[in-house]
Amino acid sequence: MSRVNRIVWGVFLLFGGFVIYESLQLSYYGTDFGPGPGFFSFWLGVLVIVLSVVEIGRTLRVSDPVPEGFIPTRQGVKRILSLLGALAACIFLMNPLGYALTTLAFCIFLLRTLAGQSWWLTLLISLGSSFGLLHVFRTLQVFLPTGWFGI
Repeated sequence: MSRVNRIVWGVFLLFGGFVIYESLQLSYYGTDFGPGPGFFSFWLGVLVIVLSVVEIGRTLRVSDPVPEGFIPTRQGVKRILSLLGALAACIFLMNPLGYALTTLAFCIFLLRTLAGQSWWLTLLISLGSSFGLLHVFRTLQVFLPTGWFGI
């Protein structure tokens, strides 16, 4: 398990370096009102690198055995792949269908197919999370994709 942890934290270490590199392309200093757009991303990258180094050091000292059930079964792999497929579908359908309809379909898929919830609970949560959050975002003047139907 410690080798898996070292690999994962190594990927995070590289990701932190990438974030720092990209943040240096932005302005670090802002105006009189606050820092520039590169400030937060720079320090976020530094934090990711520091945490990665700490965790890599911890895995070098402590060797944890692989826990039971760490490797997913065939059913688990199917669930993981279906979730990744649903996320990819959300990415491609967000502009044509809009936020509300895409989120509605995604929530229905997650709750009904993967979680096995009842239809009434699935519809209640899906409608609340898609159209309710759309209302909240519009109140906050955050404009989300409306899609072909204008919803």
